[in-house]
Amino acid sequence: MNTKDLILEKTLKLILDKGTIDISISEIRNCTGLTTGGIYYHFSDKNDIFEAIMQKYMVDYIKIDFDKIHLEGSTKDRIHDALLYILHHFINGREIESINEKINYRSVFMLLTSTGYANDDVRRVISQTGNDIGIFLTDLVEDGKMQNEIRKDFSSKNIAESLYIMYMGIQCVWLDFPSADIDLIFEKNFEMAWQAIEYQ
Repeated sequence: MNTKDLILEKTLKLILDKGTIDISISEIRNCTGLTTGGIYYHFSDKNDIFEAIMQKYMVDYIKIDFDKIHLEGSTKDRIHDALLYILHHFINGREIESINEKINYRSVFMLLTSTGYANDDVRRVISQTGNDIGIFLTDLVEDGKMQNEIRKDFSSKNIAESLYIMYMGIQCVWLDFPSADIDLIFEKNFEMAWQAIEYQ
């Protein structure tokens, strides 16, 4: 692992352990084992480190590679698997290589979101990702209508929006209720949503 990534990972771990983004360069120095000069070789200041953390653990994390979503089976299967992939993308997190630990993205989201939403890049990516999910779901719904698997008396856009709202509600449950069985909640809500849009 390169030194720059080590600084980011150790600093993020420090932020999570402290429960605050209010940390000092000396704390970063202590947790990384680097000298102040070694840190400043890679980053101009503490804010530069925080901006890089926002990029790696918020901006890059929010982006979805839709090409990785395997779409097989019926329309119901494809929409189900796509939404479940997106949900797991957000709740599973990324591994911190230097300490062999998965990031608890609930903690990251809670700590970084208030500051992150003030970041133009984060706001832009969140908005773009939401739009991309909407387009992706609308295409799946359109295909389901052509296969006579989804009802045709509602617009594809409205159906896609309702599916997205269902998904966002489950993501909020994940944030607010750590002990909730998110997969079970997803399955129950997806079944109800499918019954409402299934071709009659």
